Amino acid sequence: MAYLKFLNSSEVYKCKVIPQNNIVTLKFDSDMEVSTAGFDLYLDEKCETDIGVGFYRAFTTIYRNDETTAAYNGYQLSSDGSVYEEPEPPEPTEPYVPTLEEVQEQKVSEMNAIQQQVVANGCEVQLSDGTKERFTLTTNDQLSLNSLSVKALEGMSIIPWHPADESVHCKFYSEADMKTITDTCMNWVAYHVTYFRDLRIYIRSLQDKNTINAIQYGDSIPTGYQSEVLQSMLAERAIV
Repeated sequence: MAYLKFLNSSEVYKCKVIPQNNIVTLKFDSDMEVSTAGFDLYLDEKCETDIGVGFYRAFTTIYRNDETTAAYNGYQLSSDGSVYEEPEPPEPTEPYVPTLEEVQEQKVSEMNAIQQQVVANGCEVQLSDGTKERFTLTTNDQLSLNSLSVKALEGMSIIPWHPADESVHCKFYSEADMKTITDTCMNWVAYHVTYFRDLRIYIRSLQDKNTINAIQYGDSIPTGYQSEVLQSMLAERAIV
C-alpha cells in the first residue's frame, strides 16, 4: 500500500497504486470521489518519503470508471488522454462443416480401429473334446501361432499354448487341436481383413454424409462392393 495526495487537496489517502504504461489503477479502502487533478505518491502517511513525486501528476484523464473498477473501490487514470473502450464482440463463426472426403476418411479410420480390436480380441474355437475356448489374436499371438503351426507340421504331437482367459495356465494341445486352433484363428483374421478392405472401398464410394455416418462395423456390404473373396467367405459362413 502507499499514500496518495491529490494536487488539489491536502487530504492523504491510503491506497494501492498499480501503474501499467500510460494507465494507473487506484484501489482505495472505501468509495472515493473521482479526481483528475493528478497526484503525488508517498510511502508514509505524513508524506515525508515520496515515490517519484511528479511522475503521477500527468494522470489527469478518467480512463475507466465503471462496475468493474467500482468492485474494488477505485478507478483508472491515463496520462495521455486515452479512454477505455469496450472491445468489439468477436464475429460469430460458422461451425466447421467437414468435406465429404473428410467424413469418408473419418469413418474409414473408425472402422479400421474397430476391425483391429475385433481381430485382437480373437475368436472361439471348439476343440476335439467338445469344449470351447477363446484365443486372442494380437500381432504377437498371430506370429506365435504361425510358428506353432510349423511345429505341428514338423510332427510335434503336443504343443504348448494358452487361451484368452488370463486366469488359466498355459497348457498342452494335441496336434489336431492345434491345427483347429490355428486354422480357425487365421480364418478369423482373414475374414475381418477382407471385410474391412471391402467396407473401406464401399465407404469411399458413398456421396451422402448421413449414410456414411450411419455405417456400423459388421453391416452388410452391398453385393456390388463385395470382393470375390468376401463372397466366398460369406457363403462358407452361411453353410456353417
